[in-house]
Amino acid sequence: MAFFKYLRSSSLDNTEMFMSANEVDYFPFHMHDYYCVSVITDGTEVLQTRQSTYYATSGSISITQANEAHKNFSLDESGYSYKTLYVNPEVLKYFNKGKAVNKLERVIEDQCITNAINALFDGSVICNAHLDGIIKNLAKYSTGPGEQNIDVFTRIDEMISEAGFEKVTLDWLARSFCMSKYHFIRRFKAAKGITPQAYVTISRLKAAKSLLLNGAPVKDVAFATGFYDSTHLNTALKKFFGVNACAIKNSNIIHCT
Repeated sequence: MAFFKYLRSSSLDNTEMFMSANEVDYFPFHMHDYYCVSVITDGTEVLQTRQSTYYATSGSISITQANEAHKNFSLDESGYSYKTLYVNPEVLKYFNKGKAVNKLERVIEDQCITNAINALFDGSVICNAHLDGIIKNLAKYSTGPGEQNIDVFTRIDEMISEAGFEKVTLDWLARSFCMSKYHFIRRFKAAKGITPQAYVTISRLKAAKSLLLNGAPVKDVAFATGFYDSTHLNTALKKFFGVNACAIKNSNIIHCT
């Protein structure tokens, strides 16, 4: 069952805070006047805009731009959890030395910001200086008006499906898109929010889940979808979906009376 909690800070323009646990698909397309800065605490968030789709995994920070039409949902039916700050663009501008922030990087991996936001929600640190520090660090991730991330990877799912999991390596993907490995990783992460390796892992997990729900043994599923063994599969499932293989298999059991 999903859990929601709404909070408001007395400092910095009464900054709003929102947390949710085990959310699956709650928000349709909508927009905010503020930046949405969300620490993903469990599972994987899918952020869809009118132009592209991004992924934010557990431990990362998902950014929704101010006044951007978007919707958020869980990668998996088990849901995802997050803690969100709604940051006023004018406040962000103030901490960016008076320069307006066009956009923030789509997915941020910064343990200092993550820990600071968690502490704010946990109530272990409540002071203006703490929130100031979070927004100052966020301002470092501003991008210029000319830095647009065009998604050239629209065929990636079809390519992975056609090639099979064993063939889909980082080198193979980079060659397929006629890019150096370094350039490919940078462009892909800018377009999708996660690394190509993580994206391929998610594709494998989707296939694994389908096999598990159809009754296939965990060990067989692991090998069929490119994982070393059951432990490797379970580690990946827990990281990206928030559950293990047994939980997925059991979720498909229907008792008739």
